[in-house]
Amino acid sequence: MALDSGAFTPETTRAVEQYVAEWMSENGVPGASVALVDGDELAYAEGFGARDLDDDLPATPDTLYGIGSCTKSVVATAVMQCVERTDLALSDPIAEYLPHLAAVPGDPITVESLLNHTSGMPSDGNLSVLVTRLTDIGDANTPLTSEDDFRRHVEGSVDERYTEQEQFFYYNTGFALLGELVAELTGVDFERYVHRHVFGPLGMERSCFSQSRFEAADDRMSAYYEEAGEDGDSTWQEGDLGFAETMYAPGGLASSVVESSRFLRMLMADGAFDGERVLDPGAVDAMTTPTATRYETVDGVEREYGYGLSSQAFLGDRLVGHGGMMGTTTAYIGYLEAADMGVVVACNTAPAQHPTVAGHALLAILQGEEPEAAVPQLALERKADRLVGEYESYHGIQRATVERTGTSLAVEVDGRLGDRSFTLFPESSESDDLTYYTISDDGRIPVEFLETGDGVDMLLQRWRLHRQHE
Repeated sequence: MALDSGAFTPETTRAVEQYVAEWMSENGVPGASVALVDGDELAYAEGFGARDLDDDLPATPDTLYGIGSCTKSVVATAVMQCVERTDLALSDPIAEYLPHLAAVPGDPITVESLLNHTSGMPSDGNLSVLVTRLTDIGDANTPLTSEDDFRRHVEGSVDERYTEQEQFFYYNTGFALLGELVAELTGVDFERYVHRHVFGPLGMERSCFSQSRFEAADDRMSAYYEEAGEDGDSTWQEGDLGFAETMYAPGGLASSVVESSRFLRMLMADGAFDGERVLDPGAVDAMTTPTATRYETVDGVEREYGYGLSSQAFLGDRLVGHGGMMGTTTAYIGYLEAADMGVVVACNTAPAQHPTVAGHALLAILQGEEPEAAVPQLALERKADRLVGEYESYHGIQRATVERTGTSLAVEVDGRLGDRSFTLFPESSESDDLTYYTISDDGRIPVEFLETGDGVDMLLQRWRLHRQHE
């Protein structure tokens, strides 16, 4: 399906498709699908690569992927519907409905503090254990199979709660409990409730939580992870998409980019889709209004969190969305509020560069911006790539190897007074700011790179090292 909205051009289509193809090649992604939204229209939807390598089946816009924590916005939608339809208040203690966190120290944990990850409960690892075990990428022996296993695991973690001050802890278990809360309030299984009250009005007929529904679908992903061999080369290994009821709410939804775009368009339209109202506008506003700060970027941009949705300043606009990862599958949904444009990206592995980065890059392209300049992670990676190489001081007395690791630089120093290694962190994402820093026993040490007419120099403490020409 090509771009057919008035806001897009054939040049935009080519830029989008070129970017996705390069992102997949550079990150080793077997198959991916993309949807782009313009206002209330699905403007573009396409599949790239293979949803299944063994049978060489193509990815399509309708391929089902596990979308991981993008599910949290669906859970928040269900909770806000309960607020609208029942006597539930966000300020209610969760212990009024479920026993798992009744014995926590400090004030009772509220429904709201689970929605925005400010309950003070750090991760108890339950989702990590299940993903590792059920996707076939590892093993974990923590007993987490039955509902009672889950309850005992959570009850046993209550003394881990941090009460000194408000702290953002990304707490998957909180969303598992919110799923149970929806079932408790409505008398209907969480999965059934969501199918009836969220997916139904949105026409998300193929989206599902259960393994049986997923495996009955013809167009679905096969999951992959990379495994390093003895020779250092990586090979694709087929894994599984994990299924367990306690995983449903924190990250267990399988959906296509087309169907996920319908959920996105509902949020963009203040809770309505195709004449059906899923949420009141006030509920959407509450979900998308930041109530907690997740972290701050190197340039001081706050990554904030509402109810099941993140937000941040981006391209002179506000970007609302969520990313997801379930070991062998990753996804991103997001939209720019003022521009009224959205994106969904999903793939059948967990690449080093998450679909969130690709989603941000595609929104930049739609806004006529260069992704490498607009997306901080891409800008930092591109800047670091300019500095990679072998460096030597005067007469080669001190030598250093600089390699990129993510957005940082790994430095290995080979000197006559001993070898050492350290990591350099960027001071900013600005392309012309080549100042980094590292931490030592003496404190914070600046390290500066200089682009000269002859190449690149590194100023490292007492040394000036010159990058060697290949």
